[in-house]
Amino acid sequence: MAAMEMNREQFERMTQGDKPVLVDFWAPWCGYCRRIGPAFERIAEAYADRLTAAKVNIDEEAQLAEAERIEVIPTLMLYRNGKVVDSIVAPESQAAIDRFIRDALAG
Repeated sequence: MAAMEMNREQFERMTQGDKPVLVDFWAPWCGYCRRIGPAFERIAEAYADRLTAAKVNIDEEAQLAEAERIEVIPTLMLYRNGKVVDSIVAPESQAAIDRFIRDALAG
């Protein structure tokens, strides 16, 4: 399943649940965000049974990005039960995202 585009209401509802939610805070003008996007989509597919993968466009959801203290994009944040489990800024590869998820879920 591909990563879903998420608005503030969806974010607030989905991050409260038991199932981990991996959120990619990004913007269309961010070249690196576009470059790492396909790797994020592959991660969304690979982990579809264990977590929900979503993308938040910080231009469309500026208040949410500010509330989550997003200063650099892309920033990936993993949520569970309404709390941030861990985050990674500008992951360099699909392997780095995979390591991040495995470490965060194990912790």
